[in-house]
Amino acid sequence: MSDSYIRLFFLIHAAVTLLMVGLIWFVQLVHYPLFSYVGHSEFPVYERQHRGFIKWLVAPLMMLEGITAALLILFPPVATSDWQLWVGVGLLLVIWFSTAFVQVPLHNVLSKGFDPAVQRRLVQTNWWRTIAWSLRGGLACSMLWAALSTDTSMKQKPSSLKIGDHAPDFTATTQDGERVQLSDFVGKRGLVLFFYPKDGTAICTKEVCAFRDSYEKFTDAGVAVIGVSGDTEESHRDFIGQHKLSFPLISDKDGTLRKTFAVPLTMGLIPGRVTYVIDQEGIIRQIFSAQFVSNEHVQRALEAVNDFKKKSE
Repeated sequence: MSDSYIRLFFLIHAAVTLLMVGLIWFVQLVHYPLFSYVGHSEFPVYERQHRGFIKWLVAPLMMLEGITAALLILFPPVATSDWQLWVGVGLLLVIWFSTAFVQVPLHNVLSKGFDPAVQRRLVQTNWWRTIAWSLRGGLACSMLWAALSTDTSMKQKPSSLKIGDHAPDFTATTQDGERVQLSDFVGKRGLVLFFYPKDGTAICTKEVCAFRDSYEKFTDAGVAVIGVSGDTEESHRDFIGQHKLSFPLISDKDGTLRKTFAVPLTMGLIPGRVTYVIDQEGIIRQIFSAQFVSNEHVQRALEAVNDFKKKSE
């Protein structure tokens, strides 16, 4: 199955699960307790109407949740663990069992007439589903976080670049219109080429400022630093001026450089945050990909630079 379909199933599954978490908590804390305030004579009609309406909301969502859970077992996203998927399915079975053999029979009894004891049992036993769905919501959030953090959220074709490869040559333009090529550095000095999503955003700002603060450490080691994003040259100039950056930024508006370096999209939507460390021979010595960290990109780059400098001495 294609990556795009796996990504779609993953997002639908997480969205439906989290929607059900919110719905079950509303039912548990608001809806079921209010049953006792409906008049006894009117309650059978109310209960039948309630069941008639709510099934058209809940049933399709539960079916969609089950179908996507099964598809993720068959086609698991890279960032997830098997135990997360199987535990999620187990919790789903608990929910379905409870619904079919506990909550539905209790609703059947209530449809014949209100009984306070039955209503209390409905509230008490519905905690099983509430807890199970809440645990599923936690799993969904943890899988989403893992996918976003690793920047390899779905099954993808292996990157065409890996540590030890020759970095691909490129020609790009900085914020001042200056042309930059990898061949400008080969045989002369190393290069840290870091890709980030967008100027001015919180993590990106923290990342470029961290590179700025460590800039002398890189230059002392004979390594240049260049940032890359899809922003315009004007945006880059403003960004550099605002934060007093010491290194150039490449405007990769059409994404050509990202494609050249096989920089993935996070969840298929957000430009990836990836740092490449290239030595003076043009060999890739480090590839670090993580969407929601900033300083670690600088730390990993410095470690790689120090490592290949020591080996070359």
